Amino acid sequence: MKIEMSHLAYNKPDIQLPFFTKGSLWGCEFAYYIYQDGNIIKKEWYAELTQDSHIRFQPIYSGTYQIRLFIRKKGTLLYNELSTKLHLDLGSGQTIEANFPNEAVFYSDVPVKYLFQPAKTKSDHLIISFSGLYSTEFKGGAPVYNHIRTLAPVDAHKLFILDSYQDQFCYYVGFGGSHDFERSVVSLITTIANQHNISPQNIIATGSSKGGAASLYYSMKYHYGKAIIGAPQVYIANYLYRRANSESMKARFNRILGEDSQYGMQFWNGLILNQVNVNTTFPELYFHVGKGDFHYAEHLQPLFKKLDQKEVPYTLDLADYEEHGDTGLYFTPFLLKKVTELVQEKNEV
Repeated sequence: MKIEMSHLAYNKPDIQLPFFTKGSLWGCEFAYYIYQDGNIIKKEWYAELTQDSHIRFQPIYSGTYQIRLFIRKKGTLLYNELSTKLHLDLGSGQTIEANFPNEAVFYSDVPVKYLFQPAKTKSDHLIISFSGLYSTEFKGGAPVYNHIRTLAPVDAHKLFILDSYQDQFCYYVGFGGSHDFERSVVSLITTIANQHNISPQNIIATGSSKGGAASLYYSMKYHYGKAIIGAPQVYIANYLYRRANSESMKARFNRILGEDSQYGMQFWNGLILNQVNVNTTFPELYFHVGKGDFHYAEHLQPLFKKLDQKEVPYTLDLADYEEHGDTGLYFTPFLLKKVTELVQEKNEV
């Protein structure tokens, strides 16, 4: 008997698993398990296999679904295979494509794509990598993960989070001050940290440019222990306005601002500085920037002034380059060196 199983599919309101058999079905039975986020949520025991047999069920919750199909003939197991994964966001009624090996989707207010790499040995550190903003994203291109290879030598738990919300970037927050994407990201981080017994003090937020803005914002707001920040945007709305020089980018900029553009400008320009204003405790802050990069004068120096006024300590690595586009070249070795120091420092205590 020849058995073929197609990709798991969503045909609203049902998830379906098409499968086909060639040969005599006499004495054949089929059974299946339904998985949600890697856990079995339903078992259907063996029933007679006919030409009309099918697998179809209606999901109630968002999640990553799979089905394991069993086929036996006269008690002998002929087939035991797991279907492809189906990432389903019922809030939008859409499936989510996973384009990177081992990429997963976390479901909360909104879905969040991520990669998690557990430590090879026992570790009490979690490194979070927030992605920067690529020029292709201004034109509708897909976001990418950052620093996977850079952080590969570091033996700690690593969480790479993609900034992809309704097919565009949102600075890991949301549109128009909604914070819905942010709530999902925080839930993901908290879930991973709790699963591996990581305290907030041992969470290291990292990233450059947009990722630097996110690592600064999240580490201050959620009281993570440390942040390694490369050339971040502090006045985010001003930066995006400066980059909105095409119709495609203008549309994305307007979505981020929200319906009330005046409020949106104030919200995004004050997002990080407001955390400085309201915080009474701060993470260990490690900054990197090129001294000729406009981010130093326009974004970091105003931030440093506020930090100095509150006597908040920080470290600055001021490198000799001018173009913001060169940040990755110089930030990468700084990131690896600093993360390695912080992880080893804790292990040696």
